Amino acid sequence: MRTLCWLFWVAALIYQLGAWVCLARLWARPRPPVVPRGPGVTVFKPVKGWEPGTRECLESFLTQSYGPYEVLFGVADPQDPALPELRALARRHPEVPVAVVVCPENRGHNPKVSILQQLAPRARYDLLVIADADVRVGPDFLGTAVAALARPGMGLVSCPYRAAPPCTLGAMLESLTIAGDFIPSVAVARYVEGVDFALGAAMAFTRRAYEAIGGFAPLADYLADDYQLGHRIRRAGFQVDLLPYVVETGASAMSLRDYVLHQLRWSRTYRVCRPRGYLAYGITQVLVFALAGWGLSGWSAGGAGLVAVTVAVRLGLSWYSLRRCLQGRFPGPAWALVPLKDLMAFGFWLLSFPGKTVTWRGRRFRLSPDGRLKPWPEGKK
Repeated sequence: MRTLCWLFWVAALIYQLGAWVCLARLWARPRPPVVPRGPGVTVFKPVKGWEPGTRECLESFLTQSYGPYEVLFGVADPQDPALPELRALARRHPEVPVAVVVCPENRGHNPKVSILQQLAPRARYDLLVIADADVRVGPDFLGTAVAALARPGMGLVSCPYRAAPPCTLGAMLESLTIAGDFIPSVAVARYVEGVDFALGAAMAFTRRAYEAIGGFAPLADYLADDYQLGHRIRRAGFQVDLLPYVVETGASAMSLRDYVLHQLRWSRTYRVCRPRGYLAYGITQVLVFALAGWGLSGWSAGGAGLVAVTVAVRLGLSWYSLRRCLQGRFPGPAWALVPLKDLMAFGFWLLSFPGKTVTWRGRRFRLSPDGRLKPWPEGKK
């Protein structure tokens, strides 16, 4: 058993080092040249509620150094407090065509996709962008995305992302999870399997690809709508890739409870979307194997040394991903949370297998085998 445990540790360590190499390769790729003008772009922005920082995130899409483009804000609830704020933003930027649209119809269990379905008929241009309301971009984002989509056969590009500078424990763990686990796994997937998915923070795609998959309607009941969008566009024969352009998402005040619920939801969704890849993800938990091997060796000095090496590798990879690749900011003392986050990640991985329910936006759903959301009966435990 001890020998088997150390063999798993070696395999997991090789993965960590390989992820480091894949990250370096991904970020060594040159960005496409930024174009100041080109085909028109329609930006879809589903919005729900108004949080500190929302205005700055949305405004980053109204100050793009590219033209022509339009921005369509969509809100499901006519009483949403975001509506007057969005209209004020539109008045502040008369140079950009902006529409604030109330989308009251319920077109599926994914409210974001429901809004997108109601915004889509209003899009006047053939290049389309979806970005979450809490995403901040630089003024060259659209010019970079358009240049990337100009490559032959390209159907969709999406962007790696970092969390905003955290100010709570939950937000710190979320930032480390993105940088230390998720983005390295995305880099490995790109070079090992190829890209047949999208990252939902910011995605740009062509109308031709959008129409080839039947629009947004087929995504209406999927939690992982970004994965489905990229996967279906790739399956339709278009190229899908990652743009070496980092955007920032706002998770600076996430509570610990919200972090746990988010990770459980993500784990169970990932398990359904990519079952083989997710099973292999458990074998990458290098710190768990190091601690198990140390215990099976009778808490030997040699085992303690290998645990120390493991922690150093995990700290190094997380730091390289967050600071060098994602260019994020993170409080120095909070790097000590990396081992705790790794152990929690293994716990989420284990908990994803017996459970089929997720909690999202205050509602409970059951995940079907193909990844669709099914409402959980009221009153059922």
